[in-house]
Amino acid sequence: MTNEIDAWNTFFKTGSVLDYLEYKAIQNAKEPLNKEEENEILDDRSDSTKAEYR
Repeated sequence: MTNEIDAWNTFFKTGSVLDYLEYKAIQNAKEPLNKEEENEILDDRSDSTKAEYR
């Protein structure tokens, strides 16, 4: 497996979709697994009532 820089340089030279996907796979492997929880917006309202739809 190559590192992120080598994978990017290979993609830059070839323009191949497969090379880009390899680059993104390496990049995504470095990120935390719970990215969804990290980006979650919590509902911190003091009351428990939500919008009333009529």
